[in-house]
Amino acid sequence: MSNSIGVLGAGSWGCTLAALLAEKGNSVTLWEFNHKQAEELDRWRSLSFFHYVNLPKEIVITSTLKEAIENKDFIIFTLPSHTVRAVAGAIAGEGVNLSNTIIITASKGIENETLKRMSEIIAETLPATRDKIVALSGPTHAEEVAQKIATAATVASLNSDAAAKCQELLSTAHLRVYTHTDIAGVETGGALKNIFAIAAGICDGLGLGDNTKAALVTRGMREMVRLGMQLGGQPSTFFGLTGMGDLIVTCFSAHSRNRALGEKVGKGKSLSQSERELIMIAEGVRTSRSARELALKYNLELPIIEKVYQVLYEDKSPLVAVQELMQRESKQETELVVGTITI
Repeated sequence: MSNSIGVLGAGSWGCTLAALLAEKGNSVTLWEFNHKQAEELDRWRSLSFFHYVNLPKEIVITSTLKEAIENKDFIIFTLPSHTVRAVAGAIAGEGVNLSNTIIITASKGIENETLKRMSEIIAETLPATRDKIVALSGPTHAEEVAQKIATAATVASLNSDAAAKCQELLSTAHLRVYTHTDIAGVETGGALKNIFAIAAGICDGLGLGDNTKAALVTRGMREMVRLGMQLGGQPSTFFGLTGMGDLIVTCFSAHSRNRALGEKVGKGKSLSQSERELIMIAEGVRTSRSARELALKYNLELPIIEKVYQVLYEDKSPLVAVQELMQRESKQETELVVGTITI
């Protein structure tokens, strides 16, 4: 059955999802905030920095928000996480009835000012959608999804019916979609993995080896679980697609923008220079600030997150940060205690 869908954000992931959904016979409207860029995208049907997808002519491309959200069965946020609140607020201001609309958030991050997840921001800003919000996450680099390379993802919601509808909407012969009820864990894993990807990139930039990255990913996984459980996530969630799966692909893939940014920093470039050269947004930069604040709030020792924050925001030498991690007090690996739970 054909659905009417609004995709908010015409970056690589937004364009990839829009094309995927249009190819399945859905009516898709793709929203680009910048009017000039929307016109260019409508004319060329592709992004200059992302050659993996050509948008079908049936997709409506617009810079008018109301056109993208009115009378839609699904609205998908593929926006940078720091813009989600503003766009959700603008949607609220349009006065459109969203009572029958399912909201999918594919944005990965934790808001700096409030330390809230994306679904929490949308629920707060668009209360009519509170019981129909679904998070899409997992190891899903747009470059590979666009090329129809076998991929698996997760849709999570407290509303199992909404999650099932999103599973049906997004599933293809090349994209296998699982449902989950732990939206807190799914969103938290998807956000935190970007921090460790920056750390992995720093290792690459410093010329460190596979042993280093293996240790980083393993210990980063521990930090993800510790913080994620404090934020309401279930431990098992972080060992699935949206935790371990996303962590692996983001730390090792050539497509990973967070890893790429970290590599530039590891080679001695400043954060501002690295971001300019990257062009696209590396979500882990802002998320590292939020994660550090959460660690302080909950009195958690999260040394990798702390060092990434110090390198990005306090100009700590990447090499010194690695040395300090290696020289920490010796510990027993098996001990990970959060509340009354030991992992």
